[in-house]
Amino acid sequence: MENREVERRLAFAKAVALKAGDFLLSHEELSGKVEEKASNDFVTVADRKVEKLIYDEVRANFPLDGWYGEESGKSGDSLRRWVVDPIDGTVDYMCSFPNYTVSIAFEDEDGYALGVVYVPRQKELFWAIRNGGAFLGDKPIHTIEENDYSRTLALLVPPHRRHHLMAEYMERMVKFYSVFTDARSIGSAACSLCYVASGRCASYYEMGLNPYDYAAGALIVREAGGKVRLKDCGENGVEVVATSSNIFDKVLEIVDEESNSL
Repeated sequence: MENREVERRLAFAKAVALKAGDFLLSHEELSGKVEEKASNDFVTVADRKVEKLIYDEVRANFPLDGWYGEESGKSGDSLRRWVVDPIDGTVDYMCSFPNYTVSIAFEDEDGYALGVVYVPRQKELFWAIRNGGAFLGDKPIHTIEENDYSRTLALLVPPHRRHHLMAEYMERMVKFYSVFTDARSIGSAACSLCYVASGRCASYYEMGLNPYDYAAGALIVREAGGKVRLKDCGENGVEVVATSSNIFDKVLEIVDEESNSL
């Protein structure tokens, strides 16, 4: 896709992410209207309303583009499509924990072309365009490239929807503490990836994700100078490793014996 078409979609994605975030902030009463899709997997009325808001805007502005949303699934062109999580961190939203996000990516024939992640409560807009860098608002962001990681944070997320993976995760978590001083789990994959991209944390690890969870954030990390491995684990979803470039190989040693960045 031509750069001008990607840039046009980027401007659109920023605007619609802000609009979606404003809707969430002004309709927080919807956080209490909850359904359970599967074990520990929730959806609120707000998830569906925000996804429809974004979907309708996409259809009005880019009617030929395809779609892949968490709540509504896939439709249309699979080579040029929007990949959207209306609320990444639904449990955060349900519990009024401030790290939920609106995550919007666009994918074309060459992969992910843009990513936008908005954190409404913090009013932080993270974004990236392929080969154009990563930004928080108007300011460029970069991963933290330290030689001593003993004073940095890792974001480690337990497999709360796949408890059969918990023992494997806990073994890895112990090893992570040999590298990093402490760890957090903040409830949103998109937000976690943006925190790595902006240097707030040095590493992020989670099992069992779907493309709409990581699409925008993974591009933002890469454009910020970091590295990301997306490992397809079949029915267990995608395992995501995202780090600053200096620590990438070390983290992969912790996670497994492979060393190929996908």
